[in-house]
Amino acid sequence: MKVEAFDALYAPTSPMIQIEQGYGRWLDYRGMDEVEKRATEIAGRSYDHLPELVHILKQQQRQFGELSERLSANLDLLEQREAYVMVTGQQVGVYGGPLFAVYKLLAVIKRAKEAEAKLGKPVLPIFWMATEDHDFAEINHVFTTQTFSRTLKKDALSTLPLAGKASVGELEFDRVKLELVQMAQRMLLNETETPHTLRLYQELIELIQGSHSFAQFFGGMMRRFVGNDFLLFDPHARDIRALERPMFRRLIEQHDALQQALEHAFEDGMPSVELNKEAAHLFYHDGTRELLTKIDSVYTTKRGHRFTETELLNEIEAHPERFSNNVVSRPLMQDYLFPTLGYVAGPGEIAYWLQLRPLFHEIGWKMPLLLPRLGGLIVSSNDEKKLRQECVTLEEYMKHPLPDHPFDDESFEAKLYAYRTLTEAVSQEARSHGRRFESKSRHVLERLADEMRAEAKRDQYRLNARRIQLSTRLFPMNAPQERILSMVPMLNRHGLDIFERMKHAYEQSEAEQCLFKV
Repeated sequence: MKVEAFDALYAPTSPMIQIEQGYGRWLDYRGMDEVEKRATEIAGRSYDHLPELVHILKQQQRQFGELSERLSANLDLLEQREAYVMVTGQQVGVYGGPLFAVYKLLAVIKRAKEAEAKLGKPVLPIFWMATEDHDFAEINHVFTTQTFSRTLKKDALSTLPLAGKASVGELEFDRVKLELVQMAQRMLLNETETPHTLRLYQELIELIQGSHSFAQFFGGMMRRFVGNDFLLFDPHARDIRALERPMFRRLIEQHDALQQALEHAFEDGMPSVELNKEAAHLFYHDGTRELLTKIDSVYTTKRGHRFTETELLNEIEAHPERFSNNVVSRPLMQDYLFPTLGYVAGPGEIAYWLQLRPLFHEIGWKMPLLLPRLGGLIVSSNDEKKLRQECVTLEEYMKHPLPDHPFDDESFEAKLYAYRTLTEAVSQEARSHGRRFESKSRHVLERLADEMRAEAKRDQYRLNARRIQLSTRLFPMNAPQERILSMVPMLNRHGLDIFERMKHAYEQSEAEQCLFKV
């Protein structure tokens, strides 16, 4: 595999954010060059819960598959405060979600190795699975190709009880196993069969059958097809919530100060992003997941739960499993739980993280390194051949994708002029033998014209097939490949080790926007 820097990876309307260049004044640390400063800061902080946290981490890994011996040994060093972590995260989409979830994982593995080399201490890469999130529509689908169409079909699971209301970690995964098997079949039937197809299908079915949660299925995909040199963390676990209890209390006790800090966090020049600045930034779970909001000194939810601060603190103490984090408090909780050097983020995450630094300072901490994730484009030799046939470079194509050749009705009708004249002459002759002969002759000749039109359109389809294939592979539905396609098509086309090969190639590259030639 060959990997190159590729500045034309993104369309001009959605560039990868260059953090250090554009947003440095809102960061506490500017990139990997300041990882030693970050390590010094968190070395002075207390993580008394680490032994218990490491024990839970070890237990969680068993459901995903074996870890490398090196990572297992480094977990013991983390327990002894002789190691750090680098974190990224994403929703637990079926079949691994969009490709950028894999790219986040590849980036956090690479950054952890870089930090380890600089610090001389182990740095463990962690993928924080967003099992606390309740947005089922974000994780329940894949996109599949359709014959002679630039539009990919959204293939989604049917709804589940409490889907969209309860956390994804609470949904009944076993109820959708058959649907997932059928989804895998449809994905692969819409792909060209390759030497990898049968084995891939068997592996996917094994993963589905062996999983009992969306997190386990997602984590199993990552462990099987990316590697065993990273940790998968599921925060939606009762024992984790118990460890989070002190931070839950702190978020409530410092609520007013944190709200004030967030209220004035946005500054001119920051990317615009909507954050709920009225919420208490904790969810309360009582069958469903409800955001807490403080109104007139009382914490309320839309379903009518009401707590005074004392009552809420008592509820946290007695039932921490009834609470979870939102988009604002999760980065703070992450920093509380782990000695975190940095967070690998996508463009949208970077936009809201920039507003969180005042909250870290209010807690008495500094914000960890904020690092951009990998941006990737997978291009096959067949894709390159089609681009040459179209006389366009990849860079040109990504900036200006080629439209279909239009079917020219006017030109086609002009070609039929002589035929229409003949039709009229035949009809006139037939009429001399009776109107039914005229009607029949017109019907036969018009049907023949329709068949000629259909054949001309089929020729047009064949002419456009090359452009349609380029579109669905490189810039599907006018969006970056990594935001639409899942792991499965790439595994089928390029082999079950495609992402492991990408990981090794990316580690040798200095680029953050990479072209992977396979």
